[in-house]
Amino acid sequence: MPFTSYDAATHAIVRARHLLAGARVPGPTLIRDRTTGARTIRPARLPVSTRADMRRLSVVMAVAALDTYMHRLVLERVYTHERLPTVLARLDISFEALLEQADETGRAARREPHNSRPRVAVKRQLRDRLLRETFQSFDAVSRALVMAGRSKDWQAIGAEMPRPLSPAKIRERLNGIVMRRNQIVHEGDYVRLEKPRDARRNSVSQRQAESDISFIAALIDAIHVVVS
Repeated sequence: MPFTSYDAATHAIVRARHLLAGARVPGPTLIRDRTTGARTIRPARLPVSTRADMRRLSVVMAVAALDTYMHRLVLERVYTHERLPTVLARLDISFEALLEQADETGRAARREPHNSRPRVAVKRQLRDRLLRETFQSFDAVSRALVMAGRSKDWQAIGAEMPRPLSPAKIRERLNGIVMRRNQIVHEGDYVRLEKPRDARRNSVSQRQAESDISFIAALIDAIHVVVS
């Protein structure tokens, strides 16, 4: 069975939830010996700051699930179009990459049993080119949907959410999560201060991380229903 775009996305969501579950490890606990009555403190398995970072990473992994889904969806649909979507047809590929593909196709054609399969090489070039794209924000996901030959029908996608949402609400919620992801990935989630004196970080609660992951998971499911 092939490992589909949806399989990759749901697997990444599971990984995000496992990270979040790890952040729930309890802190220091008081232990009383039943025989002697002596009390000892069992230290936390992970520092509080580490558990907070696991919550941050869980949100990053959830956004990666959406990005992964959109990348793979474009690749899965690339040979199914009767006419290439304009945004996909105009995607730039370097001349160097085209030369490498031509050379590889030529070498394959000279080998037994002369099965060059040039479209496989083209698909690989597209995959590598898409690595320069991110499909995370509302507008970026819209672009990926067009590349996949699917209408960016956010009204239909919103109707498939557990609680139906308007396109405007999806945009607001998704872009907010992506902004937090960017703060974590690009800025270490440090508070923006003109003259910082310590390593002050933005807060991230267990409840908020869980809410963000659940939203991304539901959005992936909704998109999958609409494009399938």
